[in-house]
Amino acid sequence: MLKNILIVGGGSAGWITANLLNHFIQRFELPCQITLVESPDIPTIGVGEATVPSIRRTMSLIGIAEGDLMASSEATFKCLIRFENWNDGQSYDHPFDRRHRTQTDPLAEAWTAQNGKDFDRTFSVLTNLADHNIAPKSPQTPQYLANFPYAYHLDAIKMALRLAEFGRSKGILHKRANITEANVSPEGLIESVETDQGETLSADLFVDCTGFRSVLMGGALGVGVKDYSKYLLCDRAVTMRVPYEVHKPERIVTYTRSIARDHGWQWDINLHTRRGLGYVYSSQFLSDDEAEASLRKFEGPHTDGLSAGRLKFASIQRKQAWKGNCVAIGLSAGFLEPLESSGLYMIEFAAQMLGNTLIDYINAPAAAQRNFNRNMDDLYEEVMGFINLHYVTSTRRDTEFWRAATSQEAIWDGLQDKLEIWRNRSPIDYDFHGSQRLFALDSFEFVLHGMKWVNPPPRGNYALPDHSELLAQCRQKLPTHEQFLELLIRSASQAR
Repeated sequence: MLKNILIVGGGSAGWITANLLNHFIQRFELPCQITLVESPDIPTIGVGEATVPSIRRTMSLIGIAEGDLMASSEATFKCLIRFENWNDGQSYDHPFDRRHRTQTDPLAEAWTAQNGKDFDRTFSVLTNLADHNIAPKSPQTPQYLANFPYAYHLDAIKMALRLAEFGRSKGILHKRANITEANVSPEGLIESVETDQGETLSADLFVDCTGFRSVLMGGALGVGVKDYSKYLLCDRAVTMRVPYEVHKPERIVTYTRSIARDHGWQWDINLHTRRGLGYVYSSQFLSDDEAEASLRKFEGPHTDGLSAGRLKFASIQRKQAWKGNCVAIGLSAGFLEPLESSGLYMIEFAAQMLGNTLIDYINAPAAAQRNFNRNMDDLYEEVMGFINLHYVTSTRRDTEFWRAATSQEAIWDGLQDKLEIWRNRSPIDYDFHGSQRLFALDSFEFVLHGMKWVNPPPRGNYALPDHSELLAQCRQKLPTHEQFLELLIRSASQAR
């Protein structure tokens, strides 16, 4: 039987996992207690401020109200990523909405860089709404629902704190202690962990959410990693928070800015009261001090009194996400650079898959583990390949970094043949496999056509979609982003 699950580590990974598992335990009517133990001394890594639309389903499953989530984590809407200068002087969007199938298939399949048109503005309503800073929903729309797909920009640390409160109210046991020892049986199973509070904690299933330290999976069980640094060169980030009282942009926009820089790229994210900035770069070509100086210079003199954080990472994956009676979720399972906001999604995916697998684990533990590991392998390759796509399709060759990032050696094996094919035609459904893909045909279309990669001779004379009537209705019926946030903050204040 599965009577006790011990999650080691808090933060976003720990508390999303704990709350989701609590949901599935109740759904399956399992007599199981979830306990989460986290260190009071190790700070949470405050990355993962941008999400993808799956976050809405995750939070709905957990059961927290959308207004509560947004107010407590300073969340704003995210409808797309706007990529700037990935080809020098050009920009394009990767939005969350999808073109109408099958009506637009002939036009999309015949698309070429030679037609001189913008693929995103042709097919995406959200791209056009973002230009006018229109919210994707009205305050009257039911929580987590809307006519357009959306996600959030949020403060991941504040989100984790709110989820901790919520989880405790739903019966999750919470302990604050440092793990001093993990006791492993001769068969390779974790029997218990010991804490600096003198406790020995045992469980039927352990979940490692200890971040890059990977105390259980990497430490106690010695599971090695796959290294993707050949394909993803960036391994550092310098970050900064810019409060609006220091400098406020003209608008709180509904998109993440991803700005290509000389030695990597920079994110720019708007929350309720501040912006979050980060320069992601390769330490092969830029020092930490140079990166921070470059971030400050790019942002402007108002950064002089602001502190900057520095983060070292590697794009890696544990060779097994589940070994014996231990599952790694979050940074303890691996990390891929944050270009497409996949960090929190990979936590959601793993935690929901684990929750759905609990009955399988009881009935067929070895098969459940193998299936889980196969699915995580597929996910990492999918996300890694999609991130790699952004670099290797760039025409930039202006720095040593960009020459290395676009070299033949940097192209992931799974993209080599496809890129050659896609030079002469748009991607099609049969180029992809898997029913649970985060990045499928539509995502590849927006990036490949945004990067002007697909370049066959023009053919056909197809009518372009006309969004004008829908856009006029949206501008009439939907609030601006700032108006929605003002109503949200007012409602949260009244609720307190």
